[in-house]
Amino acid sequence: MYVRGRPLDYDGWAESGCVGWGYADVLPIFRRAEDNQRGASDVHGAGGPVAVSDLRSPMPLTKRFLKAAQAAGIPFNPDINSPEQDGVTMSQVTIRDGRRCSAADAYLRPARRRSNLDVRTGAHALGLELEGNRVKGVR
Repeated sequence: MYVRGRPLDYDGWAESGCVGWGYADVLPIFRRAEDNQRGASDVHGAGGPVAVSDLRSPMPLTKRFLKAAQAAGIPFNPDINSPEQDGVTMSQVTIRDGRRCSAADAYLRPARRRSNLDVRTGAHALGLELEGNRVKGVR
């Protein structure tokens, strides 16, 4: 499932001192990351590395659940990744061409041949080497 945090949560972080973490701050990052099947909009991006799509073949029980929830008074929400997240909907997923689009697929695989990237498994990071506000290495 592709579901972002609630805008009020991000704004709460910013109000608590996490400068740059308000919803207005993170929304452009979400938009740049997305390659949303629905296309670009005020809250979605297209052309980014993370594939976001609608379910290709939802289960019949899921459709009945959505109808039952609406009959019980829960409103339908066509996009839970919009600023309003209340309601029921068919969630979007991180799928491209029938396969899950993981963080490794979206970011690591395209960068794996870079000379400044060294992937190590079974290693424990002790800290980051900083030069000003830029990471120059990992301990």
